[in-house]
Amino acid sequence: MKHLLAALCGLLSVTAAQACNWNAENCTFEMLNNIQRQINNLKQNPKFMQEKFAELQAKAQYIDRKTASCSNWKCSNDTMSEFNTYVAQLTLSYMNTSKPAAVAAPAPVQDKWSGQCVVAAKPGVSAYVDQSGASKAGAVSEYIGYTVTQSADKYVGLKVAESGKFVGWAKKSELQMQDLRNCN
Repeated sequence: MKHLLAALCGLLSVTAAQACNWNAENCTFEMLNNIQRQINNLKQNPKFMQEKFAELQAKAQYIDRKTASCSNWKCSNDTMSEFNTYVAQLTLSYMNTSKPAAVAAPAPVQDKWSGQCVVAAKPGVSAYVDQSGASKAGAVSEYIGYTVTQSADKYVGLKVAESGKFVGWAKKSELQMQDLRNCN
């Protein structure tokens, strides 16, 4: 299959070049558009960029030097055709090589408290102004469902499930998780 595609690419380049007089005119411009398009497609392939891009650049410099030393259009056209064939072969080699499989980033570890429904595990659980637990703001009831809005090391931020009013921060160790339906 690759040989068939290589032959087709070669025929296309010859056909494009035959639109001008190969021996008496500069036909390199007809091939350059095709070459540039193929190189732009190859540059989208990270595997190609890693494995063959430096080789392509060296080959392009070689072709430039060889074309500069040509004394007639046939020599220039043949040299550009050689480069066109080289780029077509690279395109065929890397056409079916897709981008490397993206490694899935590990899912961020979610705090088990995030978004949970909780109640006080015992009577008299305090709610604090902030997560330091220094200033008392109120109390957490064992009969009301609270939704965890924020989670810190030892404390969680709570809001009343029904009203959405923020109550404060409570110690995780003094709370009991409930089914989410108890907060809805």
